[in-house]
Amino acid sequence: MALWCPQASAQPAQRQPAQPPAADALPVPPPAAPTIPVAPAIPVAPPPGAVPPGGAPATPPSGAAPPSGAPATPPPGTPAATPDAPPATVAPSAVAAPGAAAASTSPAGAAPSSAAPPAAIAAAPSPAGSAAAPAAGGPPFQLAIGRLVLSPLVLVQAQAVPYVGEDAFLQAGDVAEGQGFRLRRARVGFAGRLAGYVPFAVSGELAGGADASARLSEAWIGYAHFPFANLYFGAHDVPFSRSAMAGAGEGALIERPLAVRAMAPSRQVGLHVEGHFRGRAFSYFAGMFNGFQRSDQFFAGYVENAASFGNRFDHIAYVARLATEPLGPLPRSVQDLAASRLRVGAGASYFFSDGGTRDIHGIGADVLVQAAGAHALAELLWNQSDPESTPTQPLGQLAPVTSIGLVGEVGYFVRRIKLGVSARFEWLDPNLDLSDETDSWALTAGASYHFIDNTLKAQADFTHRQERHGVALDNDAVALQLQLNL
Repeated sequence: MALWCPQASAQPAQRQPAQPPAADALPVPPPAAPTIPVAPAIPVAPPPGAVPPGGAPATPPSGAAPPSGAPATPPPGTPAATPDAPPATVAPSAVAAPGAAAASTSPAGAAPSSAAPPAAIAAAPSPAGSAAAPAAGGPPFQLAIGRLVLSPLVLVQAQAVPYVGEDAFLQAGDVAEGQGFRLRRARVGFAGRLAGYVPFAVSGELAGGADASARLSEAWIGYAHFPFANLYFGAHDVPFSRSAMAGAGEGALIERPLAVRAMAPSRQVGLHVEGHFRGRAFSYFAGMFNGFQRSDQFFAGYVENAASFGNRFDHIAYVARLATEPLGPLPRSVQDLAASRLRVGAGASYFFSDGGTRDIHGIGADVLVQAAGAHALAELLWNQSDPESTPTQPLGQLAPVTSIGLVGEVGYFVRRIKLGVSARFEWLDPNLDLSDETDSWALTAGASYHFIDNTLKAQADFTHRQERHGVALDNDAVALQLQLNL
């Protein structure tokens, strides 16, 4: 690189040429001291903005303001701006981080890309409940490759349990069975959008089974070109319970409600269509999935079946949901992290599973209110299971079973100190015809500190469970959790 420095010997004294009447005389930069001699054999290029010998006007450096009164010359290829014209939109860079400035990487004179504009790409929705559905503000990291936009899916939940009762059991929905540490979830994958209206996602649980074996979490493809009819096909969340649709890392407390884990079908393989009108003032969901399989343990809930061998033992399940958010769309998080204005969401759901071992009817209703950092959630879940006379698999259930669960939760998030507090009450009756230890109520209180919004947070919960009939069990627990959610 040539180094240039003005020298007294190289700058003969000359009178500056006359400037046009509308412009002021260009200032002459003072000589730098001390001067560094430059070998005459090496050609020296003056830096932008300097006045070369002979008094010829210099080109101002890129981005520098022109001299007073001198007209600014835009770079080649830049359209002329008008006083009423809006500022130009700059395409995001290939890799964008929150708050990072976007930069255009298109070469000068290149034809515009045929890909959808960034606003259209970002607007492509994901199915309700999917981990690919962006939180408020969009995903924190994105990679754009032509018409394809990719973002990572990562959910790590590391737990510590300093105290747990002697009668706690995982099969009963308790957080742990003994003091120690637990890796609750280790989920990794990616989500993407193709051409702005073809969303998709693939993710897996690296330690999903009891033996820490890996299993599929979600894998689906969508067609979201029309807001009134978005189609999703593959392994994804069943649109039934609001708490289940919120995502495993979006709750105010460490775990979803016991009733939701036991009575919502969660992720299954199938297809559904959903439509949204007037900014989600009205939404509908309708879908068909493989028949839902229940575990013999009530609190173990429904089996998440990846259907790699197809639908072997069950028939078809049908799901419908109507929802409204009349005051504007709600974020994915149950907490009001943005301390927003009043927003309300309500929904009613129904499913019928024509199973090979049992037929199951499910009804759900939910309401979520958020305002100024506070939130209130209420859910009602009802299931009725009828065993088949000739089941396709061994079945321990001999008579119809009706279950009901009620959930109420309130909380407040102090945005200034990034701290949230929440409390939840649940009332459960797994079998209305029996009165035993499974009939219970539970009270959970917790606090959460958000290092980076809902992306990185620490949580602490205390749960007290009280059996309404039979023998009282020692199954209270204290749990701590550190979560990374991308």
